[in-house]
Amino acid sequence: MDTTEIIGLVASALVLVSFLFKHVRTIRLINIVGCIVFVMYGVLIGALSIWLFNGTLIFVHIYLILRMRKSKLAQNPSPDRRLQKFTRSAFNKKGLREMPWFITSDLE
Repeated sequence: MDTTEIIGLVASALVLVSFLFKHVRTIRLINIVGCIVFVMYGVLIGALSIWLFNGTLIFVHIYLILRMRKSKLAQNPSPDRRLQKFTRSAFNKKGLREMPWFITSDLE
């Protein structure tokens, strides 16, 4: 068994192992590594179809990971706790009156 064949087997094993995980992000990350190894294998054996397909698949996985990350941020924005604390204390009437910089009108 030569080195090229071993690289192909490692790439196949990585892709297979990636599907044993539960989280989609982990599956995609391990699959990216497998695709990179497949690109190396395809270049070594001179198979355009293998390295071109897996090279394209790398970018597809990266795009989908970034899209997943963006949608999670949109669904669960992590608020800045300091800003929340400030708005709670500063923008209720009692909080505004207690602040020295707030000017109250004589009508109240």
